[in-house]
Amino acid sequence: MKNYWFIGDIHGEIDLLDSLLQAILKHNPDQLIFLGDYIDRGPHSRQVVDRIMQLDVPAACLMGNHELMLLSAYEDSPGIYNPMELWYRNGGEATLQSFGFPGFFSFQSQMEDAYMDFFRKLLLNHVIEPQPGIRILGTHAGISPLIPLADQLLLKDYQDLQQYMADRQLDMGDSFLWVRESFFACPEKLWKGNLVVHGHTPTLKLKRIVQEENYSHFQFVGNDLVIRRKEEGGEAVSVGIDSGSGLSGRLSGLGIFMKPGTAGDDRLHMQSITVSREDIFPRDLGPIGA
Repeated sequence: MKNYWFIGDIHGEIDLLDSLLQAILKHNPDQLIFLGDYIDRGPHSRQVVDRIMQLDVPAACLMGNHELMLLSAYEDSPGIYNPMELWYRNGGEATLQSFGFPGFFSFQSQMEDAYMDFFRKLLLNHVIEPQPGIRILGTHAGISPLIPLADQLLLKDYQDLQQYMADRQLDMGDSFLWVRESFFACPEKLWKGNLVVHGHTPTLKLKRIVQEENYSHFQFVGNDLVIRRKEEGGEAVSVGIDSGSGLSGRLSGLGIFMKPGTAGDDRLHMQSITVSREDIFPRDLGPIGA
């Protein structure tokens, strides 16, 4: 049975990643899609990157805002904020320590090329079409109302994104690597024809946003995942899978499966696996469509 797995924000939690990979690989996945934020906050960023680089199954690795901050600090990219300070405030110190660097300057001068190649080549988006007419778009934070989806899909790497934002005088915080509230508030017609799978916003934080703003049609799966639907019980239009690994000690993956139905009515189903430091929580999330 063909299946594809999206993996949420890891943030240096190698034990959680190893547990989740062990559970997912039992399904013989056709592809793994990592949604970014491999580094920062947790103590084992280097080990996380090593593990992903050593995988012998097909994998698409997306960029998160934390990898963009690392690159901006490495390249000392100009911006509103000092790039090193911005990265440091968002957990960069833990990454430096995991790579064995005492400070930023040794990081800039001694970081191995293989790791910088990994970070520079991270994708901004990844689309799978497991069934004719069904497009599933993986991207780190979601969809930005300020960037048409057609433009988003044309951007190939972080340099394309930086140039695009500069040309339009947009703040990087409004990009699809950083967006939060404006994505959850905007109409799903902005990504019509796609199911968006994203990380970036921990589900517990998103739950507070939804409650405060009284958004409708968000279905929470504990504090691990959230499914947005067109209407109550209707078609899924986005799935957030950031379980807040560093704070919660939990990491989630979303699986897309083709399940044979009656009279040839094959339907795409969603399953999830969440791991904690002590346990594993598999869930059947039902069909993508209504």
